[in-house]
Amino acid sequence: MKKTPTPILIFFISLFFLSPATAKAQSALGVSAIPPRLEITVNPGEVKTAQLKVRNESSTLKTLTTTVSDFIVTDDTGTPIQLENIDESENRWAAGSWIQISPTVSQIKAGETKNLTITVLAPANATPGGHYAMVLHTPEANAVLDSSGAAIQTNVGTLVYITIPGDITENAQVKEFTAPKFSEFGPINFDTVIANFSDIHIAPIGSITIKNWFNRSTSSLPLEKINIFPYTSRTFQNTLERKWLFGRYQAQLNAGYGTTGQALRATIFFWVIPWRLIILALATTVIIIILVKLTKIKKEKGITPPKQS
Repeated sequence: MKKTPTPILIFFISLFFLSPATAKAQSALGVSAIPPRLEITVNPGEVKTAQLKVRNESSTLKTLTTTVSDFIVTDDTGTPIQLENIDESENRWAAGSWIQISPTVSQIKAGETKNLTITVLAPANATPGGHYAMVLHTPEANAVLDSSGAAIQTNVGTLVYITIPGDITENAQVKEFTAPKFSEFGPINFDTVIANFSDIHIAPIGSITIKNWFNRSTSSLPLEKINIFPYTSRTFQNTLERKWLFGRYQAQLNAGYGTTGQALRATIFFWVIPWRLIILALATTVIIIILVKLTKIKKEKGITPPKQS
């Protein structure tokens, strides 16, 4: 059976796939999922349990149905797409069938927080690397209609990252590292595209160092701490927030990822020349010099030589 993305709206979950350092709870429609992301390491054939929490932030009673689904990421923003009725042999990363949740239906009073138990049963033949699923909480009677009249259900939940230890390939590359080659003024924008060819998600840590034409470091721009799903790319955006710059600059990307600290490096050069300001300054200087010379000539012509007796 083919992998089919569902029409369920999971915008709120996508916000929390992006960063390991986001908020502690994910909230939508008066319901918070705690934590928004759960990482579990489990050996093949092993069973592990963990706790999730769901909190009713609204002023009314909520009835929630909790389900588990697989997901994939296909874009460069890290948006998870829920999958239904998939053949897990076609999805290397699927872990939905490994997970059990208790309870699956909860009534939560206003302001109340309830605990849920997540049980991960890793198959004996589980492939080393990353496996992923999402635990979704759906409030009753919360569907809305889109412009076509189809029902869209908004969910809130937790992304579950399961790591199976073993011979895991960790490989990433800098696909692009760019900035405007010539600018008149700052700020200067940098785009970094990193591709992950690993068997597991990665979260590169590093920065972009800016050096002037004297090879002195003038700024350091940290990369945002976001995850890159296996076999996808992510775009990191940085900005050098300085207006007044002059000359040729070097930007060096230095980042590390993975369990053994593999390196990601790239270097580019860019120029910042406020050419219109320079032309204006030169023109002003020329005009001043001409006026000074004209004034001097005028004064010299105005001097009358003394009469001889």
